[in-house]
Amino acid sequence: MNDEEMLTAMRSSLTSIKDSLTDVHMHEPPEAIIGRARSRRLRHGLPMVAAGGLALGVGLALTWSSVSSPSTRAVHVNLAAWSVNTTSAGLVDVTIRQLEDPAGLGRTIADAGVPVKVTFGRVCSPPSGDLPELPQVLRKVANGGDLVLTINPAAMPSGTELVIGIGTFRQGSQQVRAAAFSLIKDGSSLNCNDTQNAPGTGGTKAVS
Repeated sequence: MNDEEMLTAMRSSLTSIKDSLTDVHMHEPPEAIIGRARSRRLRHGLPMVAAGGLALGVGLALTWSSVSSPSTRAVHVNLAAWSVNTTSAGLVDVTIRQLEDPAGLGRTIADAGVPVKVTFGRVCSPPSGDLPELPQVLRKVANGGDLVLTINPAAMPSGTELVIGIGTFRQGSQQVRAAAFSLIKDGSSLNCNDTQNAPGTGGTKAVS
């Protein structure tokens, strides 16, 4: 194959690549690239292997530019009161040290892909009871005085919401922290109890 035949083959290859990648825009038409290649050939001589390499290089560049990495939702928020961190396995680790800003905590957990309702000072439960997937969705880990939770968003059925309620109540002369959790259908009604005045967690299911 002589140089002119090689340039003709390159023109056909570049045109095919452009037509196949409809979502990728070539800033220059194949004719402009071929024209530059012909000029170089006339000045310096263009070996056959170089012409083939040019066509391959352009094709690879166009292919890579059309590939986008899959979107990921990584959350790493670590405050004095609480922390929310996603893991490489797709789980969401939540550590609660102080009962502050439940709305902010709820938004951060939601950003990690978990539809959630968080309340501090009261606990809420659905009148009809929890969905049976709750133990697969939420696991509570003992860690001294902190409340540590691991949430598996993939285990939540579509159209469900996690309910986290944390507060304290007086037991004798001591203040005891109460934590209760529910998995409900999104939009379900809830019964809520103020833990400052209630002797327990209002019938909600605590996950051990």
